[in-house]
Amino acid sequence: MLYFSFIYPHLLYGVEVYANTSKSSLKRLMALNNKILRVLQTQPRDVGTVQLYKKYNKPTLPIPELHNYQILLLVHKLLYQSKKLPAAFGGYFVPNSAVHSYSTRSSSDLHWLSSQTAVGKKLIKF
Repeated sequence: MLYFSFIYPHLLYGVEVYANTSKSSLKRLMALNNKILRVLQTQPRDVGTVQLYKKYNKPTLPIPELHNYQILLLVHKLLYQSKKLPAAFGGYFVPNSAVHSYSTRSSSDLHWLSSQTAVGKKLIKF
């Protein structure tokens, strides 16, 4: 209860944005999160991190997986509950059928944007 009351909301807030950074930048935060889980569960250092995350009844995820999960939730909300989100997110994800008019097997899939830069590849749209 302590973890999900005090720690998890802070990790969850803005994870879509801050977790787009490099893994080396997230390394300290991930290590601190693992340390907190070890202390709360009174586990020794040799216990694997996978076991730390699976221990709770309400499963939690490591920060990179939490980031991916939150992005997937955002895409789902944009596709199926777009009225609940601000209008600024309106053009983030578009189906292939909106980009071209010919019929293909993937016309209902989301259109993949291309980016030439490393910064562009870290955008939520990409």
